[in-house]
Amino acid sequence: MKSVFEASTALDAHMILNLLTQEDIHGQIEGEYLPGGVGDLQAINVVRVVVTAGDYAAAKTIIDDWEAIQPEPTLAEKPALRPSTGAEKFFIGFVVGVAITYWIYH
Repeated sequence: MKSVFEASTALDAHMILNLLTQEDIHGQIEGEYLPGGVGDLQAINVVRVVVTAGDYAAAKTIIDDWEAIQPEPTLAEKPALRPSTGAEKFFIGFVVGVAITYWIYH
């Protein structure tokens, strides 16, 4: 078995494996549960899709063709937010605190 694709998540690996299965290339996923064992830190490229050596060239071609038609990710600009000052937060907290204290003791 040869590794034909290294995925960042198990979802990506299953997507590629299903793409290959549609073309009658059978493979399997290795390391599917390893990212969960690492803990909160995301492990990089521990999930792999493997196929037999005879299917490697065809699988690699299918994956390369699929990756070529994928759009490049774009970074959307975030809307500009008005910077809040600490004084505003303090004042709001103070007023809420006074109101709650008044409500409790009266």
